[in-house]
Amino acid sequence: MRVEIFTHRNCVECNMLIEWLEEKGYLHKVKLIDTELYPFLAFERGVISTPSVFVDGKLLFAGVVDYDELERLFKGENVVLEVSKDELVAKFMEGIVNSFAATAYLYVNKDFEAILSQRDFVYAVTGLALSPNAEDLYNYLRNYTLKTKDELFEKWKDRMKRVIATNFVRELYWLYGDKVLIEKAKSLYPLEVFYHWVQVRGGAVGRVGLRIHRLTETDVLERVKEVYDYLMENYDALWEKVIKEQREIEAKEWKVRREIEV
Repeated sequence: MRVEIFTHRNCVECNMLIEWLEEKGYLHKVKLIDTELYPFLAFERGVISTPSVFVDGKLLFAGVVDYDELERLFKGENVVLEVSKDELVAKFMEGIVNSFAATAYLYVNKDFEAILSQRDFVYAVTGLALSPNAEDLYNYLRNYTLKTKDELFEKWKDRMKRVIATNFVRELYWLYGDKVLIEKAKSLYPLEVFYHWVQVRGGAVGRVGLRIHRLTETDVLERVKEVYDYLMENYDALWEKVIKEQREIEAKEWKVRREIEV
């Protein structure tokens, strides 16, 4: 069995997965690929969230890994999942909010069709990658999602706002190495700059996937302004969370980097 894991050094879930692999004695059985060092290889494989776990070339987990299922695969078991329609939509949306690229893209563009077309990703986050009824369930998910897209978007809107705001703070931390005072953030990143950042970061690689909505598109601007307001209203709490998680990662970064290879 060939296991490849696309990871990133600042990804909390990636670090947790690598620690688990090490504790279980499976680390030597996997090939870790650092998406920071090999981004185009990740693009080629359709990776839009980390960690992404491929088994024998097939994407089985994206963003969140079921450790029990992965361990069964390491033990050589034939893992088959029975995925119910009742949980399918929730799993799909959880998969989206566990991917910043997917979240930002959906929030700005309100385009479920584009994400649903990334079948490998959809199959991985819903468990359909291990389901014998994947095709029928995927068609149900697609039809249901497109039929109820407005209601679904509103239901998950607050989660998406939190994801986008948190990731903006993470990137400020990576850039400055410490907390940026709110007055400085407002000065350097007014709404117009934040509006541009969300669009560029939303699933775009160069011009691929890039949809620029002009400032005159008031519906999109107002939607992004809601995230900006959430960011400023929760600024200190977001920073506290990000600093804690990132400093924990930094303390053990050497362990991860030592193992990365391609």
